[in-house]
Amino acid sequence: MTSASASLAARLFAAGPGVWVCRYPVATDLPIPLAVIAPAGVDLLTWAFAGFGADDRDPAGLLVLHDPDGALSEGGTLTLETHFRACALACSKPRPAAELTAPARAALAGAVLAAVTPGTLDALATLFPLLAPAIAHMPMADTAPRLTLARDDDAHAVLSGSVVPNYLLLRAGTTWSCARVTRAALRFGPAPEIGLTLAPAWGAPWGTAVETALLLGPGSVLPASLGGGGRR
Repeated sequence: MTSASASLAARLFAAGPGVWVCRYPVATDLPIPLAVIAPAGVDLLTWAFAGFGADDRDPAGLLVLHDPDGALSEGGTLTLETHFRACALACSKPRPAAELTAPARAALAGAVLAAVTPGTLDALATLFPLLAPAIAHMPMADTAPRLTLARDDDAHAVLSGSVVPNYLLLRAGTTWSCARVTRAALRFGPAPEIGLTLAPAWGAPWGTAVETALLLGPGSVLPASLGGGGRR
């Protein structure tokens, strides 16, 4: 690891208490973000690259940072460890996260959901409403697993297949909620399925009109189709 090069001008966006998104320019070598070196107490939760499409040629890195002590509340220098070199980012005073562009939100959506763990959920959940349009329109494969939510029971669901997610992210109208999978019972057979026991993790109960379901696993996000007989 070499010492940090001359600082790059970066922009900070306030997503929630102690949660920032940092946007900074990247070169063609695309150094992969690994961790925050300084300030102390600032953690890198997840990251994404954006601006490489034909209609959005402005290559940038996007960092989601947890800063519970407010070290960057007025901006300042952020030193980022990468797989190639250390990068010094001269961050502006945070602006509202609503100013993030649609391409930036789309790039962040999958990265944020794939980074959800018990330790990161509370911080990352502050971004769910902002990223909701991009999340709601994630493409679904023809072979997507089928999720059936128990009627009048927020604590149980049935999922086709044999892969157990850690969380379910559910949309009912404009309301999002996240449920943690506390127990999974695999039912073997020609068409295996899993009985899931759920506990609320974030957001309000989802009511009766779930329209979008995403399965969150370690480093993965998988849209699920909604089965009949449960909440639709």
